[in-house]
Amino acid sequence: MYDVPFVATPEVVVRRMLQLARVQPGEVVYDLGSGDGRIVIIAAKEFGARSYGVEIRKDLYEQSMARIKDMGLADRATIINASFYDVPLTDADVVTMYLLTSVNERLKPKLEKELRPAARVVTHDFEVPGWRPVVVEEVYEDWRSHKLYLYKIPGREIPLPGKAVTVEDRWLRQVAELIDGSRSLEEIAGKLGVPIRRVREAVEQLSKIGAVEEVKIIK
Repeated sequence: MYDVPFVATPEVVVRRMLQLARVQPGEVVYDLGSGDGRIVIIAAKEFGARSYGVEIRKDLYEQSMARIKDMGLADRATIINASFYDVPLTDADVVTMYLLTSVNERLKPKLEKELRPAARVVTHDFEVPGWRPVVVEEVYEDWRSHKLYLYKIPGREIPLPGKAVTVEDRWLRQVAELIDGSRSLEEIAGKLGVPIRRVREAVEQLSKIGAVEEVKIIK
């Protein structure tokens, strides 16, 4: 018995889901209930993401992994054969879902607990009860329309300045100069025109040399 039957998302809808979430190269995408792996494959191949699918059905997992290997995407795309309730999502920048409203509701506490502030969640046809979408959009495909919901995890990650140190790397210095104890990672990323993940990685390096004391998370 599975919580959700396998129904494939049309590829035109897949691409719009990823566009709506503004998936950037190098970001990490998780597709919960990945079916035949098409979202995982398109995210990796066309958007440059590091993508993971979570699929409980062994047959679909095997089919997806075989297709990923045949396409030469094994270094960027992976399917995890498990229940999506059991797979940590702490590293995700974007989560995609084509589940049921009742399943989305059961997943909601996990998403709220594990996803970082400003992570994006895109659902196909079914809302996350109690969340307010940033965007609701209809996509027309062949004989029917598809409704997409884009959500953004609330909160801020604020890096706090540490000790004064010489930062030789130009990129790290650019990030360090914008850390003032009030700007969030999202705001710094916006000023530099890069994904939040890239700023977060820079902050981790700055923490190692003492230039950042800690990252305060406000939810």
